[in-house]
Amino acid sequence: MEISGRKIAAGEDLRELKSNALEYGKALRKEYINRDTGEKTALTSSKDNGGLQEILHHDYKDKEHLQSIAAIPQIIENSIFIDEIGNENLDRPNIKSFRYYASGLKIGGVDYTVKSVISEVADGSRYYGHKLTSIEKGKLVDLVNKSPDNSRRRSSQPLPSDDSFSGYKDKRLISIFASTDSV
Repeated sequence: MEISGRKIAAGEDLRELKSNALEYGKALRKEYINRDTGEKTALTSSKDNGGLQEILHHDYKDKEHLQSIAAIPQIIENSIFIDEIGNENLDRPNIKSFRYYASGLKIGGVDYTVKSVISEVADGSRYYGHKLTSIEKGKLVDLVNKSPDNSRRRSSQPLPSDDSFSGYKDKRLISIFASTDSV
């Protein structure tokens, strides 16, 4: 997937870019179907079960993250299902589980891996949010599969103890890949 990184007006500062991203995102509110799972997912504005407000709450000082709002329909439709984890967050008891997906996204010529999250609630699936990481998908798979004897990692094995992952903020993405046997 690829976007120019210029669909959302930059404005004078980050605050204006965030406001422009919210307005742009409002036009995207509807249901989308993920090609990998066939699952219908709604993009909403609310923050309670995920949505535009939740997405804009995280990494709001990152221009690429704010520009990635324009790619949400593509992210929902083209991401690959990775794992589902039951909700352990007591602050959001109406969410049954979180479904994690991964995809590649190029913004203005720069490659990112996107970890997207769908929340499962009583009346369906909601786009909860996403995070961009500069780690390449192929390198991520290689790092996660790394083990002392170069064999395929198993979910019961700990992550490598070296500094392979130290430069990456999205530890959840790495742990999800590490806990699945089919990447």
